[in-house]
Amino acid sequence: MSLPGMLAMVSGTALARAAVIQRARTTAAPARWANVRRNALAEPDRHARWAVVREAAWRLLEPLASDGARIAIVGAGNGDDLPLARLARRADRLALIDVDPDACRAARRRRPLAVRRRMEVIDHDVTCGTADAIVAGRAGAVARPDATPLPGAPYDLVIGDLLYSQLLYPGLVDAAASSAQQERTLSRRLTLAVVARLHASAPCGVAVHLHDPVAWWPGHRQSFTVADVVTASGTSMEGALALARTGHGPHASDPFSAASALGSALVRMDCWRWPFARDVDYLVFGGAYRSRS
Repeated sequence: MSLPGMLAMVSGTALARAAVIQRARTTAAPARWANVRRNALAEPDRHARWAVVREAAWRLLEPLASDGARIAIVGAGNGDDLPLARLARRADRLALIDVDPDACRAARRRRPLAVRRRMEVIDHDVTCGTADAIVAGRAGAVARPDATPLPGAPYDLVIGDLLYSQLLYPGLVDAAASSAQQERTLSRRLTLAVVARLHASAPCGVAVHLHDPVAWWPGHRQSFTVADVVTASGTSMEGALALARTGHGPHASDPFSAASALGSALVRMDCWRWPFARDVDYLVFGGAYRSRS
């Protein structure tokens, strides 16, 4: 066989092995790999387009990120929606925790060298495999509140970054689960378990939950607009959140209900528009909670 033919065979074998490995990974960890695939599809211009989102998040986080703080971001992913450099400049250490460490490493590389030294990437599944087990339909897969702190804890500030609606939904979509199956599977139990871990990881600090309760795209409209909710928040944040909860969205993944169930005290809350993509808008609420002593 000629050298080009041998190289083609080796290349084909390598691709085949990679495909087998990928299928095995997906089968073993469907929730994890559903999120990894979506991170890889992020548009190159997204970071610039989401500058307004990072500014909004900073208005919420700035008073909570004290100088020299230990900060963790759970669900950090590509890092486009949070002001990572600003947080790192405030922090003694900024931990990027995610099931997709490659995305976090890429986000870290895009930041100035001066702040990279304060950032570390931690490969960790905050559900400890429960999300994968639920999506895979394994018998007995139940999420229970768990006070086991995150790697590197305790932290002064822990941020749950828009991960609550993504714990199960992408994996269920990839598994071709019906709408009825999705409704039966999506449960506050998993959200409650994750929120409990975040709060346990900041026992003397603050846990911030960023959540997208409603969205708008062609064919998926709401009876109100983003502007309606933001305007309502100027009078009453509780009223704005109540309005958002009347829309079509991942209500079973609500971290604020979970935080209240755990008896945590709300410190501050804000909301803002997230221009996710062309013709796609999300509404983000950010709630900061402190455990009651």
